Amino acid sequence: MADGPQLKPPNGDASHGERRERQGLCKPADASNAISGGPWVLAFCPGPSGSTCPRPSEALLAELRGLGASLAVLRPDGGTLLRPEDSPQPLGPTPALWARHGAPPDRATLVVLDNEGQVRLCRTLDASADVEWMLLRALRDAARALAPARRVGRRELLVCALAPAVAAAVLDACAGAPRGADQRPVQTASSGPDLTDVALVINGERRVLRIESRVTLLDALREQLGLTGTKKGCDMGQCGACTVLVDGKRIDSCLALAVQHEGREITTIEGLARGEDLHPVQAAFLEQDAFQCGYCTPGQILSAVALLAERKGQALDDDAIREGMSGNLCRCGAYPNIVAAVRGVAGRS
Repeated sequence: MADGPQLKPPNGDASHGERRERQGLCKPADASNAISGGPWVLAFCPGPSGSTCPRPSEALLAELRGLGASLAVLRPDGGTLLRPEDSPQPLGPTPALWARHGAPPDRATLVVLDNEGQVRLCRTLDASADVEWMLLRALRDAARALAPARRVGRRELLVCALAPAVAAAVLDACAGAPRGADQRPVQTASSGPDLTDVALVINGERRVLRIESRVTLLDALREQLGLTGTKKGCDMGQCGACTVLVDGKRIDSCLALAVQHEGREITTIEGLARGEDLHPVQAAFLEQDAFQCGYCTPGQILSAVALLAERKGQALDDDAIREGMSGNLCRCGAYPNIVAAVRGVAGRS
């Protein structure tokens, strides 16, 4: 599938364009020219002049990144172009697009375009409707709309089915309806009859998911929350790539069900650093060049953090480090550097 159209940053490279945008100097792009090809989700958002749309969460960006779709939030006086890998870009007024898709000026409207620019789904949303119900209905309606179509690729089907859910969540934010993560569950792509609300404390933040009881903690982190630093390796609890900390103790998240860890403190590699300050183990891995391809590195780092906590105040020689880290495999063979990194942190502490 062809990627969405690319907008070049004005007057220079991306960093310069981002600086201009932050300073309010970035000239709005012509949406009629920018929005071509596909796949696209157009979110027509009635709102007061000058209203702003916040940048989507990491989970939404991960969803957009996986689908390969771009999102345009359009208002009568302008709009915002959102791509997973780029900063939000302002758009100029688009009366032609509003007229072309028949978007009413007083109600939010979703339009899904396929990779050929054809409309695959058009829906006018009730602003007073419950967002969770609206997302679920959008998924079902999109699936029914695409069912009779022939020669629809798997990726295109996923884009057209799930992109309305992403856009509806952004529309909810545009409407100014606050929705805390601890108040409503995140509606996932699962639509089976046995869904369970599970509250997880991830990196200090309470997140509520509505998932099947069989979903592993690894899949919940990667697929539902977009925390892809936790890696899926063997999926059998043998390689350690999926290691996370639960109440400070290391576990293989591929062997743990998400529902078993409700209310417990879960730390992933994304929550280890404090802002720009790396955790001492992360810094030691960089200093000792304790990785090559990097796939196993998040699990190695979290396992080392737990090992140092378990053996706090005790001497750690190389044999003890190798034994303590034996549950984490490195297929690149960076073991000597990994041992040196852990030994260095143990010596400083």
